Amino acid sequence: MILLTKATANTNLVFTLEENTTLTTPKYLFAFTSDSTNVEYTCISADLSVAGAARERANLFTITEGVDDRTNGSGILGREGMYHYIVYEQTSTTNLDPTLATDIVQRGFMRLISTTSEASNYIAHSIPTTYVEHG
Repeated sequence: MILLTKATANTNLVFTLEENTTLTTPKYLFAFTSDSTNVEYTCISADLSVAGAARERANLFTITEGVDDRTNGSGILGREGMYHYIVYEQTSTTNLDPTLATDIVQRGFMRLISTTSEASNYIAHSIPTTYVEHG
């Protein structure tokens, strides 16, 4: 699952796209669809990973939320919550329409949060343990 924070440049986002990519020099189109509103948001982000063995394992991206520059890895998403995403490969640096992209290279889930501290909120439970000796 990918975690994005609102109004932030979300750096070092790791995707594994190379294994399903068929184009020689792909441009990646990201389509995020809100699970609560079913509204789709798209943006194109440059692959920042180093070519070679490192890219075969992981592709790195920066996606900035809160800035309307969709062909440069930025976009304004909807409300916080769960989204599902699809990453498409394409040759175009300007196409934001998934139906015109070449192929799907990855699907997954994304959570959009309002602050980075929200990502670490959890509830710890302590379960008392009683040991009984049987003899």
